[in-house]
Amino acid sequence: MSTDASVRSSAEGVLQSLEERPGYCSCLAEVVSSKQADHSARWLATIQLKNTVTRHWRQRSDSRSISDEEKAYLRGKLLALINQEDTQIAVQIAVTFAKVARCDYPRHWPSLLGDLAGRVSAPGGPGALQARRAFLVLHHILKELSSRRLMADQRTFAEVAGQLFQPYWTQWCADTQALLAGLPGALAAGSPGDDQLGLKLTFERWLLELKGLRRMLMFGFQADARTLQEVPAVGQVAPGLLQALGALLELRGAAPQPRVRSQLAAMLDAALAKLARSLTALLGTHPWSLLRCGAAEGALALAAGALAAAPPPGEPGRLPDRLVVALAQYVTAVLTSGPLKGALTAFDPGTRALARPPPTFYAAAAKGMAAEAQARLRAFWEGGRLQQLAEALVTRFLPLSARDLQEWEEGPEAFHHEAEIGGWEERPHVCAERLLMMLVKEHREELAPLLVKMLAAAADACPPGAAASLPGPRVEGVPAALLAKEAVYTAAGAAAYDLHDYIDFGPWLRGALLQELSDEAPAARPLRRRAAMLVGAWAPKLASDDRPAAYRALLGIMAAPDLALALAGVDGLRALVTDWDFDEASFAEFVGPVLELLARLLQGSAEYDTQLQAFSLFNEVIERLADGIRPYADAILQLLPAVWHRAEGQPLLRIQVLTALQRLLNVLGPESVACYPLLLPLLRYCTDIDQPEELNLLEDGLQLWLIALRNAPAPHPALLELLPHLAAIMDRQTEHVAIVMPILAAAALLGGDGLMAAHGPVVAHVLAAGLGTLNERGTLLVLGAMELVMSAFPAEAPAALEVPLQRLLAALLAGSETGQVIAAACGIFARLLLAPGSPDLALAFFRRAPPPPSPQAAASAAGLPNGGAAHTLAGSRTPGGGGYAALLAFVDLWLDRFDAIPGLLHRKLGALGLTALLALPVPALVARLELIAAHVTAVWFEVEGSDMAGRESIGYDYLAPQRQENFSADTVNSEDAEGETLRRRRLRETDPVVCLRLSDVLRARLTQAAAMHGPAFQAAGAAMDPALASQLQAAVGGA
Repeated sequence: MSTDASVRSSAEGVLQSLEERPGYCSCLAEVVSSKQADHSARWLATIQLKNTVTRHWRQRSDSRSISDEEKAYLRGKLLALINQEDTQIAVQIAVTFAKVARCDYPRHWPSLLGDLAGRVSAPGGPGALQARRAFLVLHHILKELSSRRLMADQRTFAEVAGQLFQPYWTQWCADTQALLAGLPGALAAGSPGDDQLGLKLTFERWLLELKGLRRMLMFGFQADARTLQEVPAVGQVAPGLLQALGALLELRGAAPQPRVRSQLAAMLDAALAKLARSLTALLGTHPWSLLRCGAAEGALALAAGALAAAPPPGEPGRLPDRLVVALAQYVTAVLTSGPLKGALTAFDPGTRALARPPPTFYAAAAKGMAAEAQARLRAFWEGGRLQQLAEALVTRFLPLSARDLQEWEEGPEAFHHEAEIGGWEERPHVCAERLLMMLVKEHREELAPLLVKMLAAAADACPPGAAASLPGPRVEGVPAALLAKEAVYTAAGAAAYDLHDYIDFGPWLRGALLQELSDEAPAARPLRRRAAMLVGAWAPKLASDDRPAAYRALLGIMAAPDLALALAGVDGLRALVTDWDFDEASFAEFVGPVLELLARLLQGSAEYDTQLQAFSLFNEVIERLADGIRPYADAILQLLPAVWHRAEGQPLLRIQVLTALQRLLNVLGPESVACYPLLLPLLRYCTDIDQPEELNLLEDGLQLWLIALRNAPAPHPALLELLPHLAAIMDRQTEHVAIVMPILAAAALLGGDGLMAAHGPVVAHVLAAGLGTLNERGTLLVLGAMELVMSAFPAEAPAALEVPLQRLLAALLAGSETGQVIAAACGIFARLLLAPGSPDLALAFFRRAPPPPSPQAAASAAGLPNGGAAHTLAGSRTPGGGGYAALLAFVDLWLDRFDAIPGLLHRKLGALGLTALLALPVPALVARLELIAAHVTAVWFEVEGSDMAGRESIGYDYLAPQRQENFSADTVNSEDAEGETLRRRRLRETDPVVCLRLSDVLRARLTQAAAMHGPAFQAAGAAMDPALASQLQAAVGGA
């Protein structure tokens, strides 16, 4: 392969252009099969074959797929390519097999399993390579087929499992016996020979068989956690797995321990871990089958016994790390198993069940089985077994080892992050800590006194301040007694919640922990670090009187030059700051020093995790102090730019910077203008969809923009100049509509008189982009913002929003919107009818609207029966109705859905809009007088005409809080920002819906209509229902 990047890029382009040419895959297969070809060429051909098959084997409409003739040829060629001596090529061929099988089995390649089964029938002798490679292919096929989740695919995999299970099991048992017979001699011999080579090959095959068995049991049979029915295959396999685990573990313990471990010994360790993980997986899927065959308790006894009997640190014979993790995971799985504790899982008796038991029977059966399981587990833990395991975890797995201390010395930051942030499944220390936590949680009464006793013993063996003078052995210069105490402290921190009733934390803090936190002796570092984290773990039990001393001690450790200590102090302090009982007043004197130390940590470390951890506490302090952070705002603003620039390419840290700014804006309120020199460049970057970090920063940047708009005391051109970014966002995708529309609303409130003149086309574009492409919830968000714009700019908005208004009208008349959307849209058109310049403005708008697609479509949009369709059609064709078909169709829709309009504000708005119709010079509207009067008088009765009128306040929230449920707490809190609240209040005070009396408007509109339509109007009034006419007279005369 060329070392020149340009040559490689050119070659890759050529290969990509060849992918869609017929016969390309066949040529690649020929290169792979050629023994004369260079190895690197064969390897690259294999990779290209796998990638091309993955992309083009399945039929796709957007690209050319491989022809059926070539597929048939490739299936046969793949079978011929199985016997690859090179392992790398063999693995790629196996993956290619799996990709083909995912698409073709069983429909297009029904003989696949039979073809492969014939190649694994003779694992010894000349066919050993072929059998091993066939098992490799089957492993990848099983892995691929088991990942398919459709019911038909799951049934197919169940059939595959039924076909392959017994051959796999038989061969695995035979290979297990061969390993048990040959391993003792091979491990004792040490030096590799022909016998070891044969065992290695057997081991490879054995591991593949074990993976296949595990996958078939996991995905090829109904999970008995749901069916409550025993799976015979699990009962057949699990005891064999347990027996093999015990035998291999015993064999490993008896084997000599050379300084340089052989490959065979490494494979043995891998096999032990794989067996333990397989039993853990079976426990999660088939707990009842595992329990009934005795393997669950047997594996628990083996795992707990192996952990309890493990040699102390530093002694030979110590279990390998991954085996410790696997065994601890099994015990943890038993302790946390939902089915064994009686948790109900969705009942599924399987597709072959004749009848479903009723849910009550299923629940009772599950509870009864769980009670029996818990009784058996309680009996298992009796006799001191529980205490032995807990003590072994604390004394043998929790103490820091010589390797841990060396890693700490070499890299304090890396040591801390690996120990505290790494997954608990990866490190024995963390895995043992979690197991101990679960043991104490499930058996608190038995284990809490033991831990209290161990704490007392550790305190006696290592008094505070005695690190330098402690007698006894040392590990890397640290007294073993101190490391033992540190391990007990780790246990006390992990099980803190369950020890609250057994330990009085106040005397412990004052009598030992504060002194240990201030011990700066080098040998005391492990205990000092653990004490800081222990204070954080016990934060809920920290008395208010003790908090200042704890803050002071943690500040001291945060100032330590050793970053492992400083970061432990950060963790401990963060726990205190986020605690429910945190008191701002007692923390006030420490705010300045804390921020100073965090700033020093942020500036002095380039480690990503360190900055993220420090900035997390930074943000928590800002949030909890609220107004108390104001005196430090300038210092914070000076720090943030440097952190932002150093965090290039680290979006999580940059998100923390944005979060800090969000909180600072909310705290400063009208004084947030001081943040603009930093804020505005960040907003320009984060809201630009073409910047490289758009995927990670856009959402947080938009929320920051919204908070800035809401807190702004007055219009600021730079905040509003970003509005074109909203148009670009909506053009690309609509997933951010929930934040885009509140931003548009906040900008409309803030923008003042010049907003529509400067940004009207952009506002219209954003609103139009959200219509016709969203679901009901998204459309309602768009309509809320549109109505607010119409309300804030009654004179300018109708003309500026012509495009989105016409698009909305067309969608309503086409019948494509839901009832809630129609109800919300009616309010928008009511504002159009109430706008300055109407009725001429509204008439011109509806004249420009295209007519409904057909009379039937108009009726469908209105949800009317055939009679309604006839009425609509008639209305649009009556004298004076021509040219207003869209208006009349919309009016009929409005009248039909008026009762669905929610909220008193929008009902009054709708009533005012209906009264405005009476003043339109459209004779066909006279025919709707009775319906208009009915709705208007009903609203009049609510707001003016009854004893209850006026008691219900008219709400004024266009964007309801429940629609902002996915926003950050800072964004939600900004709803009550002083600037936003003041602007909404002013808008409310000038809104005609609030200012006008409905009865006055109705009287004036009726007078206009009578003068305009004359006898036709009088005739319509005379034909009105007498009761309705009386109510209308009361509304008009009751002013």
